[in-house]
Amino acid sequence: MRRFEKKVQEYREEYLEDLARLVRIRSVREEETARPGAPFGSGIREAFDCFMEIGKRCGFSVRDFDGYACHLELGECEEYVGVLGHLDVVGILHPEQWKTSPFVLHQTPEGILYARGVSDDKGPLLAGLYAARILKEMKIPLKRSIRVIAGGAEETTWECMEYYFARNRQPVMGFSPDGNFPVVNGEKGILKLDLVFTGGQEQRGGRYRLTALRCGTLRNFVCSSLEVEYEAGGEMVTKSFCGKDALSRNPQRGENALWKFAACFDENIFVQPEAGRLIRFLRDCLTDDWYGKKSGLYAEDEEMGCTSICPTGVCRNADGLHLYVDIRYPRTTNPQCIRQWAQERSARYGFSWQVEEEKRLLYVPRDSELVRGLRDAYEKVTGDKADVLTKGGASYARTLDHGVAFGAAFADDMTNPHMPNENISCASLLKAMEIYGEALWNLTT
Repeated sequence: MRRFEKKVQEYREEYLEDLARLVRIRSVREEETARPGAPFGSGIREAFDCFMEIGKRCGFSVRDFDGYACHLELGECEEYVGVLGHLDVVGILHPEQWKTSPFVLHQTPEGILYARGVSDDKGPLLAGLYAARILKEMKIPLKRSIRVIAGGAEETTWECMEYYFARNRQPVMGFSPDGNFPVVNGEKGILKLDLVFTGGQEQRGGRYRLTALRCGTLRNFVCSSLEVEYEAGGEMVTKSFCGKDALSRNPQRGENALWKFAACFDENIFVQPEAGRLIRFLRDCLTDDWYGKKSGLYAEDEEMGCTSICPTGVCRNADGLHLYVDIRYPRTTNPQCIRQWAQERSARYGFSWQVEEEKRLLYVPRDSELVRGLRDAYEKVTGDKADVLTKGGASYARTLDHGVAFGAAFADDMTNPHMPNENISCASLLKAMEIYGEALWNLTT
């Protein structure tokens, strides 16, 4: 039997009970209930309280950082290894598409667990806590302490980690259980842009007057639904375009309704020139291209893959038409090149632009002590070779001087993060707990 296998099975029911308590809390950011000690609202505050109570029961020293973050610590060494996750979750956009209640843990006869946060990130973070607990109860001597750190704004502003690390030193190394196995040693850089096509003198040849553009979502997803309203010959016309949902970090998995919109209308068909410039930009630079080859943004790295570019939504405001674009890039380019690209295209297509969100690229060499320790843990538990991979998503590993994302989803798991019917198998979480135990053994003893 493997070193931690028996202990993991002993804790199975207690772990599931604690997970059920955590996912029952609707820990979505709420400005209306924010207050001192709960800067992200009452739901996230409740999740912190629940998580810290679990940590105290398990024998960890617990510290709260004004409702921005908390940590549960094992050991008193100056150096520590960090396990960073988050207790906030995204909201429920389409409750009618859920098969089960989003905030009630449901387990199928096949062992699949459904609930918001079960895979992103309450289930994996709790597995990391239980892994550290197992080391504690086995009385394994530590040369480095372990801190399980939870933040409350990962799905929004990330200010929780800024607040935490302004008051705490960095770990010597760490991992975030908010990705995939084997080891995510690369996370692409992120730039999210707001392009504004402002109005001008009406086009004489235009036949239609655009009155409204309505998207199902504006950010973070492939634009999967778009409703265009316009006046034609004195009558109001509404035309709808449907695509397929996917996260904007994986645009190739979806079908973009904005591409269909650009293909349907000629750039001179609307009297508003800004509509024509928007359509021309979509057709010239974005349509039928997930990777930036048409637009000149394409870059490729042998280890990190290539750039992705995704128009996520469009809306009509008083200052013009706003197009939101999500760009993820590898090591072979940089945010300065992307800014230069935006500046050059803005002159050609007549838009202004600003950066809405930016996250730095993460890359840790495969031969580092951290990556070698995590790969060894994965191989001991699974018997499979542990290679490294790059993701377009963002984990708290980016806030570390030396950190990566590590599980908890395996290659065959389809966990639907941020989407209806978020899920993960109970077997995957328990196996992740065992892998985390081995990983913490490697990094701290």
